[in-house]
Amino acid sequence: MYNGIEKIEAVIDKIEKDITADVDYEALASDMALSVYEFRRIFAFIVGCPLSDYVRRRRLTLAACEIMNCRKVSIQKISEKYGYSTVSAFSKAFSEQHGISPSMCREGKTEIKLFSRPKFEITVLGGEEHSFRIIADGAFSIRGYSALSDYTDTCCCEGVWSAFYDGGHDGAVAGDEIYVSYSNCGSVVKCTIGERGNSEKCGDVVNIPECRWLSVTMSTTDDDAVNKKYNSILYELLPSANLKRKADMPTLEVYPKDMESDNFKWEIRIPIE
Repeated sequence: MYNGIEKIEAVIDKIEKDITADVDYEALASDMALSVYEFRRIFAFIVGCPLSDYVRRRRLTLAACEIMNCRKVSIQKISEKYGYSTVSAFSKAFSEQHGISPSMCREGKTEIKLFSRPKFEITVLGGEEHSFRIIADGAFSIRGYSALSDYTDTCCCEGVWSAFYDGGHDGAVAGDEIYVSYSNCGSVVKCTIGERGNSEKCGDVVNIPECRWLSVTMSTTDDDAVNKKYNSILYELLPSANLKRKADMPTLEVYPKDMESDNFKWEIRIPIE
């Protein structure tokens, strides 16, 4: 876990040094030896909010400080610096965070709400038990529905899942299991949801190479719980078991087709060397 905190601190340093630049999710994930999907989940768990929210709130905090301290610089220039194409869009976002307008902030008669960069403390905990298994699996394909999830989507690719069900793609899944692949596509996540194998059917397809997988079972899809589980797998379980995530491989999740079952369980599968 300490190694994970060191890495996330380095990522925060990079973001803060160039807070007005576009966020390169792929580069930041690579710095942490994670896929973009895993990085998004772990950042949200450790910091307490998705990276997109963190950047937005930090920019608006720094913008407020500049409005108060740099009175010769126009609000328009400050809004442009922090990524807003119009003053009206900036004013709306500013008011939502601080509860006042940029012009009221400049007057200095009302307090702003500072969103600070996180601080990390090392807490030494006793050893914990982690249940897992290792699966040696041959090459296969996942065929179904694919879409991209960018930083504006939730960390669990909720928009892709909604489109999968809204489009009736779940009805085309044969068998009792739904396979999901989360792979890097630049700084966004390519999410493919469907059935394993069966190349004769129509639909998007992703090919999964032969690999060994660390499999962990969960019985909830609550975002906070899933984010926490990904963190424990990648920064507690893997190091403690002397295992290493295999680079350039997608993260997999396997669900029962019937997710309303009383005994609902699903799997996280991390590729390992």
